[in-house]
Amino acid sequence: MYITTEDDLVAVCERLRTSPVLAIDTEFVRERTYYHRLGLIQVFDGTTCAAIDPIHIPNIDPFLDLVRNNNTVKVFHAARQDLEILHRLCESAILPVFDTQIAAAVVGWGSQISFAKIVNKVLGKKIQKTETYTDWCRRPLSDSQIEYALDDVRLLFPVYEKLKQVLKKLNRDEWLKGEFLSLEDAKNFKAPEPERLYMKIKNVRSLHPQNLAVISELTLWREREAQARDCLSKNIVRDEPLLELARKAPTDTKDMNHIRGLHRNEISRSGKDIIAAIKRGLSTPKDKIPKLPTVEIYNAPPGVEEMIAAFVQIRSDELKIEPSVLADRKKINDFVKRFDKNQDLQGHPLLSGWRKEAIGEMLYSILKGELAIAIGKNGKLKAFPVESQTQDSAK
Repeated sequence: MYITTEDDLVAVCERLRTSPVLAIDTEFVRERTYYHRLGLIQVFDGTTCAAIDPIHIPNIDPFLDLVRNNNTVKVFHAARQDLEILHRLCESAILPVFDTQIAAAVVGWGSQISFAKIVNKVLGKKIQKTETYTDWCRRPLSDSQIEYALDDVRLLFPVYEKLKQVLKKLNRDEWLKGEFLSLEDAKNFKAPEPERLYMKIKNVRSLHPQNLAVISELTLWREREAQARDCLSKNIVRDEPLLELARKAPTDTKDMNHIRGLHRNEISRSGKDIIAAIKRGLSTPKDKIPKLPTVEIYNAPPGVEEMIAAFVQIRSDELKIEPSVLADRKKINDFVKRFDKNQDLQGHPLLSGWRKEAIGEMLYSILKGELAIAIGKNGKLKAFPVESQTQDSAK
């Protein structure tokens, strides 16, 4: 059903209020706006399926109350963008959450599997991508558009149920508990601090210290301006000309015309504000100049990470799960670095949750020299306790 009035929204949310599980999806547009423009919300509990129109219904609090309910599992596929929108609207933690893309990776169906592929795998159904480029904020929506959107939750629900069955069969229910923690932590969906955004600009480390203060002020000005205009910050001034502004630090709007990529219309509109930001940066006392965090590039002893990666491949074959899900190269590098530098490994992702038993403890044994990797009789790589491997070699 298509919900376009507050009365209908209240009625459908009352029907969904006691549901233990809700499959949820959102349709939005964000090509040019600072915030997502929410166009449609779809929800399904296995019986009642609804598409809620937030453009016709500005007050969607009855639905948000469902999302805030900690007794209801909220199911998404590739949840992060949906949750970013809902966190901003709910202004509270959203839990419990179940992400079918993450769950699919844990059962060995592939990392970052698309919704179309997971639906095809579970239901043997091909999703027609007829509305991929729909402007979900334009009205009216056609019947075919609404049905297309509703399918995203109609099909998500049986995918969730199938994944629960597979998880139970593989005894991997407990594996998921730690995987969803980042999705349930409201801090991960807070907007980045504007004062620290300059750190994300490419080549910012090439600036002199005083010019770092300038780029900090310019980035802060640009972000606040983007919020005020409800547009992307890059549509005001792209990173490259912003960096050049910080490097050259012009104190007159006429000098801005020589910076490639800085549009004249923006100079006319914001020239005085840009100059003011530059002057604030130039007048920043040396002890107040922002400092970039130290970047430590760790190079493991030759062959160590390659050996660890080989063992991860062995375990991924045994567990029928992709190596990147088990232990990606970033986690491996950090694990080896901490071990090499005698740093505390307690709480490391590879020694936490299900990964501790599945891979972490074995990796630790390899680094300590207690477990070796060799070619077995079948010609495949295999891990051996060091003592038994030495005895076998001596025979």
